[in-house]
Amino acid sequence: MNRNIEQLKDIINNSSRITFFTGAGVSVASGVPDFRSMGGLFDEISKEGYSPEYLLSTNYLQDDPEGFVDFYHKRLLLADKQPNTIHHWIAQLEKDHQSLGVITQNIDGLHSDAGSLNVDELHGTLNQFYCVDCFNEYSKTYVMEHHLRHCESCGSIIRPDIVLYGEMLNQNTIFNAINKIETADTLIVLGSSLVVQPAAGLISNFKGQNLIIINRDATPYDHNADLVINEDMVSVISTLNHES
Repeated sequence: MNRNIEQLKDIINNSSRITFFTGAGVSVASGVPDFRSMGGLFDEISKEGYSPEYLLSTNYLQDDPEGFVDFYHKRLLLADKQPNTIHHWIAQLEKDHQSLGVITQNIDGLHSDAGSLNVDELHGTLNQFYCVDCFNEYSKTYVMEHHLRHCESCGSIIRPDIVLYGEMLNQNTIFNAINKIETADTLIVLGSSLVVQPAAGLISNFKGQNLIIINRDATPYDHNADLVINEDMVSVISTLNHES
């Protein structure tokens, strides 16, 4: 792994427009379960008696609004999860003006919690909530502290600002993400299997010099990468920071 770390270090030191693309693997070290891995959130949600796709869909929100609120309060509000080494490393490179920011498939909001400012959350974020009728906005902290279920202005239910099954991705977010990728000199993929579309397909817009993929398992884009590291991400970044 040391040779890979040295190559990664050299690429980062010689890059000024790094873009990060992160998936569920980045947040596993923070205790956030990977959605589809064995024993992950998918399996946990399946215990509710309905498919996870249904419980996370606009259909469920419309069919049983109160049930939907019960579900996300039980399964999605992660009060005790904190950013890990990877989140902080990404945020620091942005502060150091080496990074254009991060594109993430994650909805946990941990990149923002770590201090990243330029974050494109492809599937939305659990850090923000809004009323389904009057669109009054609430923070996750406020929702959890007040056990809030209904809008304080109009009484309708509030929902997390995430992309449910049956909804389109935010087009402005997609545009910003593509711009980040197209203007990057280095693209670093962390903790993503790069199989969930259309998010993973954004990688094909990269025109820069160095594509780096750090993931536990192989991805469909490994053959296009200049550096592939199939190791534990926290160990990789911790070693990199120690040697920097």
